[in-house]
Amino acid sequence: MEINQTTSAATGTQSSARGTTDGGTDGGTDVTGAIGGDFQTFLTLLTTQMRNQDPLKPMDSTEFVAQLASFSAVEQQVRTNDRLQSILDVLSVGSPAGLAEWIGREVQVAAAADYAGTPLEVAVEPADGAERGVLVVTNDFGNEVARLPVAADARDVVWDGKDAMGTSAPHGSYTFTLESYAGDNLLGTTAGKIFRRVDEVRLVDGAPRLVVAGGTQIPLDEVGAVR
Repeated sequence: MEINQTTSAATGTQSSARGTTDGGTDGGTDVTGAIGGDFQTFLTLLTTQMRNQDPLKPMDSTEFVAQLASFSAVEQQVRTNDRLQSILDVLSVGSPAGLAEWIGREVQVAAAADYAGTPLEVAVEPADGAERGVLVVTNDFGNEVARLPVAADARDVVWDGKDAMGTSAPHGSYTFTLESYAGDNLLGTTAGKIFRRVDEVRLVDGAPRLVVAGGTQIPLDEVGAVR
């Protein structure tokens, strides 16, 4: 009778954990709650099994070690999820501390680059099916300065600061556009991305925008990389 009662308690705990996994009344799933429920269920079942084992036929040591390993794995998963949630909270767009973390960093965005004699690295993304690409360099007045050939599988292109005539372009602000081609057919154009420093973070209509050097405002989902 004692074994049945204990087993029922463990089953009840398992049902409770399953309810946590299924989510609340809103139909959502609480992942941390689900793993935590599984953790408690595992612990209850293991201790119940040990308490009610036959003293003359105890649990095989190999099986016991395997169950302890599983127990440790579940515990580690819970701790990992807690740490990840802490990191997410810090970098959350709704957290002032998270927004402040962007200031002073360099982000890869589609914005004008300041050329001061040093070659500029431009991130590109050719269109699907492209056989080749052309990087178009435009100055601050909207005039085309240079056109550079780009391989279909390229992800970065370096502009050495030379114009179409092979002479050094004047210092100033330049933008980059990638044209993707299949044969002579233009498949589309995409903006080249460069690294710019974040000077400010603003809330525009409730959504955060990064203000990079030069005053360009960039939504967070348009950031290609951070350094």
